[in-house]
Amino acid sequence: MTVGNLLESAESLRKFVDSAEVYIYVVDRETDEILMVNDFYARTLGVARERMEGHRCWEFVMGPDEGPCPFCPRNAESKDPDGSNAESRVTEAFNPTLGIWGRCMSRAVEWSDGRPAHIITVIDVSNEKLLREELSRLAYYDRYTNLPNRAKLEKDLDERPKGNYCLIAYDYISMRHVNDAYGRSAGDALMKTVIEWIRSFNLQRFEIYRVDGDEFCLLFDYADMMSAGGLADRIFERFREPWEVRPENEKSFIFCKIALCVIDGRTGFEDSETIMSIIERTLRISKETGAVSLYDRETDMMLRRELELEIRLKDCVMNGMMGFEVRFQPIADPKKGVWLGVEALCRWESPGFGSIPPLVFIRIAEQIGLINTIGYWVLEQAVSVCARLNLHEAEDFFLDVNLSPAQISDEALVSNVLTVLRRNRFSGRNLVLEITESEELETGGYARVAMDRLSAAGIKTALDDFGTGYSNFNNLKNLPVRILKTEKQFIDDIATNEYQQHLSYLLAELAHVADMKLIAEGVETKEQMKRLMESGADYYQGYLFSEPLTEGELLANIEKFRTADPIFEEVRRELIRESA
Repeated sequence: MTVGNLLESAESLRKFVDSAEVYIYVVDRETDEILMVNDFYARTLGVARERMEGHRCWEFVMGPDEGPCPFCPRNAESKDPDGSNAESRVTEAFNPTLGIWGRCMSRAVEWSDGRPAHIITVIDVSNEKLLREELSRLAYYDRYTNLPNRAKLEKDLDERPKGNYCLIAYDYISMRHVNDAYGRSAGDALMKTVIEWIRSFNLQRFEIYRVDGDEFCLLFDYADMMSAGGLADRIFERFREPWEVRPENEKSFIFCKIALCVIDGRTGFEDSETIMSIIERTLRISKETGAVSLYDRETDMMLRRELELEIRLKDCVMNGMMGFEVRFQPIADPKKGVWLGVEALCRWESPGFGSIPPLVFIRIAEQIGLINTIGYWVLEQAVSVCARLNLHEAEDFFLDVNLSPAQISDEALVSNVLTVLRRNRFSGRNLVLEITESEELETGGYARVAMDRLSAAGIKTALDDFGTGYSNFNNLKNLPVRILKTEKQFIDDIATNEYQQHLSYLLAELAHVADMKLIAEGVETKEQMKRLMESGADYYQGYLFSEPLTEGELLANIEKFRTADPIFEEVRRELIRESA
């Protein structure tokens, strides 16, 4: 039976609607007068059906004198003037008189006396709405901080008009150290303290999002870069001071470093995915520079170039390491005057970009997950070259190969290294694995087990850039370190700077007390070499002796592993004359 047939008899319609336990009523299209209401609706309101019929429908939805309600069919018609959705108009809104969220379905009909009307059915969807809201909260909000999350930020960005907002993003880059030193509860308390501090500014039209574990974003509507940049500077400067937190009711004062960037929405982005990628990249610039990073046109050009480099890097690595080669920089023994070892250095000549500095392509490789592939390729190439040239037959020779933090955490590290050594018949006693101190360096758990297993095979560990950046004396006991390497910055002014001379002496003493060797990197002049001889550094590396060499160039200089370089004797004589 169709609705049209039902309307031929109002009594038949009343029997039909009274059999349903949903809210049903018929209204005059022009006057909003209720022509018929079902018993379920009237009983729920506790109002006689006769009292409802003849009154405007919105009086029993919004209350007396409140005017047309959200369920009004004419509102739907105004949004659909051509009537293309006349067969199924659905509205969802709150009904105050019933105290429910209702899903209202209306359909245009012709009443029994010929006037236009609407038959309206309202279903209680309150529980469904609560469930949707809970699911939305789980999907769009962080459980711990109750802040909107990355998915919510992306959704909000996609729904915004282009170019009417600014973003400030910050990342706790030393949170791992805070958690290690004070406990996880202190790190969590710090996050909440910072959030409360930012909210105390009473800023207008902004929201805080927890984008990732230690990364947060502030989204400002209708903000300009000057005001956003001023706030970013204020946040950044505040992190130069300690924060007072009370984890588990114990007061602590915590220093924590952050990376921070400001993104101008007026730059114009295609979608939220692009913006999130830009945030990550711009935060990385802040980490590297130690300052607030602004996303502007110059930054945009730099990041686009880097994106092209990523694509080229992937192509080259996946196509047989195209454009890559390994070079070898000698490490000299000042006591014997000979080359004692070599450090394997990776170089990349990119099609269209030319020679790319290692610091650049290694960082990109770490970000896109290719560093293990490159690292193990360098190890294989370096070991095979040294084996072919029989360098391991030279007395006390060692090959120094760099490991990335990702390789140290790789469960295949030990088997990969030992396999390369067996395949090339190269002794572990001639291999040194060099680790650069950084925030990402793991020194416990599997990393410690792996390094101990490699040490048992005779392989030594060197700690690079010791005394700079994230240096941690605990690494000397948490890893089986046998060699320390100083950063070039310790050598640059050593010829004239007494402080650098004294520091070099202290580093050498530290190494020797711990039964380690000290390699001084970046030696470029005889004057630097003189001061290093006085400090007691064990080995030297730098352009004074040789630039990084190809395999052929290394073969041409192989005699230097057995014959003393005259420069050492020359420097010794000069030192004797100076002291006379």
